[in-house]
Amino acid sequence: MNMKGIEIKDFEKRYKELIEKLYDHPLWMDTNWFLATGAPSSGKSTSLRRLQKEGFKVNPDISRDYIVDIKKRGISFEKDILYSVETQKILFYLMTHDAFQLNRSDMIIHDYSLPDNIAFLILGGLPVPEEVKRSAMSFRFRKVFLFEPLELVKDGVRTEDREDQARLFKLLQETYISIGYDPVLVKSDTIENRHRFLLKNLPEL
Repeated sequence: MNMKGIEIKDFEKRYKELIEKLYDHPLWMDTNWFLATGAPSSGKSTSLRRLQKEGFKVNPDISRDYIVDIKKRGISFEKDILYSVETQKILFYLMTHDAFQLNRSDMIIHDYSLPDNIAFLILGGLPVPEEVKRSAMSFRFRKVFLFEPLELVKDGVRTEDREDQARLFKLLQETYISIGYDPVLVKSDTIENRHRFLLKNLPEL
């Protein structure tokens, strides 16, 4: 089995090396990055795709890409698998590794990023490792957009139900506030109105 080119047998070694790099990295390093977060079916990815078409650089949801890749190989990926220590560790690794590859000076809008791992772990009833807490404070985003939930739509990837959706929204809000952000709320609205709101709150290209 292969994870984006990383052999499972090498994973623990790669993970240890990445964590060492993480702890050598200073806290709150400034970036030119923005972040879009929200519970499943919040419409954030739809909004980001439109921004991307207009020339904004968007970093996609790595966790979703990983799940889609797993499912394409015919591997079952139910809720208990997603919210397992093993899977969350893999997703954290992929997200952290990705963050280190990106240029901090580039204006990038992230579809989920490192602080979100805290909320997802809590939702799954899992402990939050110290490296996850550390990663949440390693890169300082210029602004965090928190999307309000919309009607929950099952798409073959999402495993959460409406109760999870509501709880995760609250957990995300609490997580970002607890580490020093003041999330900008993107209210439930039409795609057009949300788009105008985001453009008003983003710098011009």
